[in-house]
Amino acid sequence: MIADGTDQSGDGSHPRRTAFRPLWAIASALLVVATFSSSAPARVLEDGDLARIARIKPSFIEVMTDVSQLLQRPDLSNADGECIRSTLRALMQISEELRTYEYLITIEGELSDFGDDNTMRSILRFAVENALKILENERRRLGEISEQCSRYPLAAGKTRQAVQFIEGTAAILRSIRPRL
Repeated sequence: MIADGTDQSGDGSHPRRTAFRPLWAIASALLVVATFSSSAPARVLEDGDLARIARIKPSFIEVMTDVSQLLQRPDLSNADGECIRSTLRALMQISEELRTYEYLITIEGELSDFGDDNTMRSILRFAVENALKILENERRRLGEISEQCSRYPLAAGKTRQAVQFIEGTAAILRSIRPRL
């Protein structure tokens, strides 16, 4: 495992750290895009967008850390453990699926030299719309996990925390969507 969270072993034995990378990379890429955009007047993303996007990474890290640490508790029941593993798998899938849009968002930063806000707006709109679809699907899936695990107090709490992260991330993306 290297410092950026990538797994050098190739065996996937550190899913928690490798799962952090895509979501924070998207947030970082959007910050870079917004930085390029804010250096010129009347660009697509504004300072308020930057602030909202910047909250995604720490929120994701917090949820993933909490869920992963809970799995390491020696007093964790098998049922709680299975529910928490399901929540972790769902979060990792969200992260993996959103990775697809990281490239589009990153390339958008390179297009800022074009001076074409319509192109930037279209790329961001595409990435945001598809990310919202992924979050919506995963929200439903986590809702099902939440129902199945509602009788296990530890798992129920962490599943709620994951659902809140998804809802918060979707709210951030919806908040920038009107300008796209």
